[in-house]
Amino acid sequence: MSTAKKYILLPLCAALLLFASCDESDSVIRGKLDVILADDLAAIVDSMAASALIEKPYYELISYKEYDEGAYSRMAVADFFFLKPLTGGVTKKIRRKYRYHRRLGMWDRYHNMYYTVVPETDSAKGGGGGGGK
Repeated sequence: MSTAKKYILLPLCAALLLFASCDESDSVIRGKLDVILADDLAAIVDSMAASALIEKPYYELISYKEYDEGAYSRMAVADFFFLKPLTGGVTKKIRRKYRYHRRLGMWDRYHNMYYTVVPETDSAKGGGGGGGK
């Protein structure tokens, strides 16, 4: 292949890859996220002693947003529940945040933090009195 043809084909291939990543459907992008969330849960579970785990560790996708402009086209937040509660029902969860690189066509985890989860009491749920006529 001649050098001139290589110089023509290389930018053409690069442009096709760029457009291919821009045209991904939401279902494809969500599918990629599902794979990462399942992998993250498996990694969390594998790093813990079996005696400390709840029967069925799980995650909840608590936020999923789309953006029309910028380097990132999606943002997702998931909470991972895996530890048995301590006395009083207090436990921990991990909250992870992810963003989808528009140009690269891949998810990136950019936040990973433990949070304490305290069970709600009846008074904290708003069940405490009041009542008018």
